[in-house]
Amino acid sequence: MAPGINFSDKVELGRRAVNAYRAAHAQLHTKTWYPQIHDDHTPLLERLKDDLKAQGFNSLDEFWDASDDLNIKEIGFIDRDDFEALATEADRIILNKRWR
Repeated sequence: MAPGINFSDKVELGRRAVNAYRAAHAQLHTKTWYPQIHDDHTPLLERLKDDLKAQGFNSLDEFWDASDDLNIKEIGFIDRDDFEALATEADRIILNKRWR
């Protein structure tokens, strides 16, 4: 991760990597199924993992947790505990409409 990069920039860069993976994955699946499709998918997933690691995420789960934390902060909560303690049903609906 680049020095001085903040949490939200780090997550946004990770989201861009996920979006690129999603686009490449969708493109892969525009073709008719073929026996090597799993072999063609593996480099896409490895590239995503490498891109996320470059941002400081050690796993996909770590990235998803950070992304969820950013979503929670963006809708006005301090952190996940604050959200769990104070969120209304409307807040939960808003959270579910955020980037995933």
